[in-house]
Amino acid sequence: MDFFEAQAAAHRTTLRLVALFIGAVLALIALTVALVAAVVAWTTPPTGLLSWEKFLYALSPQLVFGIAAAVIGLVAVASVFRLLSLSSGGRGVAEALGGRLLATNSDVPEERRLLNVVEEMAIASGLPVPPVYVLDEEGINAFAAGYGPDDAVIGVTRGTLELLDRSELQGVIGHEFSHVLNGDMRLNLRLTAVLFGILVIGIVGRSLVGRRSSGGRSSRGGSGTAQIAALAAGLMIIGYVGTFFGNLIKAAVSRQREFLADASAVQFTRNPVGIASALRKIGGHYAGSGLLAGRAEEMSHMFFGQAVSGLLGGLGATHPPLEARISAVYPAWDGSFLTPRPVADANTAAAATERDGLEAAVDALEILPAALAAGAATTASEVQTRLGRVSPDDVTQAQELIGGLPRVFHDAAHDPFGARAAIYALLVQDGDDGETALAHLDAHAEPGVPDLLRTLLEHRSALPAGSRITLVHLAMPALKALSEPQYARFRDNLVTLVKLDGGISRFEWILHQVVLKELRPHFEGVRRRRMGSTRIADAQEACWVLLSTLAHIDHAPEDAEDACRAGLRTLALEFVLARKGGLAPRQDRNQQRLTAAMRSLRGLHPLDQPRLLKAAIATVEHDGRVSAAEYELLAGVAAALDCPLPPLHPSP
Repeated sequence: MDFFEAQAAAHRTTLRLVALFIGAVLALIALTVALVAAVVAWTTPPTGLLSWEKFLYALSPQLVFGIAAAVIGLVAVASVFRLLSLSSGGRGVAEALGGRLLATNSDVPEERRLLNVVEEMAIASGLPVPPVYVLDEEGINAFAAGYGPDDAVIGVTRGTLELLDRSELQGVIGHEFSHVLNGDMRLNLRLTAVLFGILVIGIVGRSLVGRRSSGGRSSRGGSGTAQIAALAAGLMIIGYVGTFFGNLIKAAVSRQREFLADASAVQFTRNPVGIASALRKIGGHYAGSGLLAGRAEEMSHMFFGQAVSGLLGGLGATHPPLEARISAVYPAWDGSFLTPRPVADANTAAAATERDGLEAAVDALEILPAALAAGAATTASEVQTRLGRVSPDDVTQAQELIGGLPRVFHDAAHDPFGARAAIYALLVQDGDDGETALAHLDAHAEPGVPDLLRTLLEHRSALPAGSRITLVHLAMPALKALSEPQYARFRDNLVTLVKLDGGISRFEWILHQVVLKELRPHFEGVRRRRMGSTRIADAQEACWVLLSTLAHIDHAPEDAEDACRAGLRTLALEFVLARKGGLAPRQDRNQQRLTAAMRSLRGLHPLDQPRLLKAAIATVEHDGRVSAAEYELLAGVAAALDCPLPPLHPSP
């Protein structure tokens, strides 16, 4: 299963979640009706009736329908309230759990190692680098949260940071990135809102009990007080039933997704030792993966490991048993756990001996890959086969792309001032327009940014071909650390630089697509995008415009039409070229046709998105190479579609 198939499966899981939610609400209605009828029959019984007759007498149609409406309304309001409280996406979840945002330019060794691993995994996945948070918890755990890649965050506990080595950290972060790519994060946030709605009846019961215990109106006595006391106690019991249902729903929805994420982490690294050792350390750690944060139980299904104890043992556990997860990724496991120690002390003779033994076992199974040849160019046909998957080759290429950036640009991308200057440096042109741009930034950018920009411009020629998109992705966490006024100023300056010469070039369109698409959800609110339903056959003209645009780039005029035909052929739309009389015109003032086409193509069904990207790659590779300009446009298209594109080295 690739990521696109996993996203479609996540959508089907959402439908199952709705069915489970409806079943739980019906059960709560039945229990609440029975409770209220019993309280009424007990406290205000008509005389001369048996107990069961009193209960049936109280069970009037008005009572049933009234309580059903009240329960449905309460659950719906509570679910919507919780969904709105999570409208800030991943950042809101991390802050609710008490997370501390890591500075992107941190020089603390453990934090730097974590940030480097996250950057490598993000670039390898074709995603912008997400912000990283640390929870002050001793347990070994991690999470990914957000409505999509645009607002995703990665969080780890202090125990994870201090007790896992680099390969173990890679396994855990690979697991979390699979949740980003598989569409699990959106499902998890919806699950959080749904479960809060189910649990709210118990919260009402506890509130009533709390009011009585603090003396609220208890002095009145009488049957009214007795009714309230009985009702409060009953609602508390129903609340525990709701918690039971909630945990069953969590288990039903999340367990198989965790197995899939573990398998994806092995696929990322082709090293089952990393994630297996992380799981073994959880089993050998006195705190395990447990968390103490106040909202850990509510969000327990989002974590790498079991964050809180499940009801009735494993029945309501949000995660499969550790033993099952370890055996699934590392069948040679001998059943023992590891006692974790701080990473700085992990190179003792005993630890080294055990590590060597594990690595030797994996080598014997021929699981570990040979390293890629440094700087080897990736062909487009290879990218086609890798769409929807992340491989160790992608991680290696990500490391090479990051390492190939000039040091001055690499450091700038990790600093909020430098990140702004780096983005400006990609837009400022040479000549008179460049001088005009610098004058504008001198007047409107924050003090210090224009000076840093001029330094970067001196080194801009050293940027390797095709590295501009990597630089943009690396700069995202630093840009998301801006204040809202700083972001507004940066956004306005960015738009001004794009429009400065009276038109929008192809790269300016790409940069606008990538940068603002990633920053707007963070600063301007998450717009929850529904899964697309448009099929390729219904978007023929948009496909023609996109593939024509790609065919015009770095293809000889006599070959451009054949390149477009090659792409359309993969979509069974070759006839469109004849119907349109050839390619769309090369000139596209302000990229208006391309923008309109992408607006239509954003609504494609998830399983049609990789088909379109494969068609785009077939167009690009028609001449047997991928140029830097072609790769950058592919990256811009992938960003617009929310469709990750593997990294590659453009052809020289």
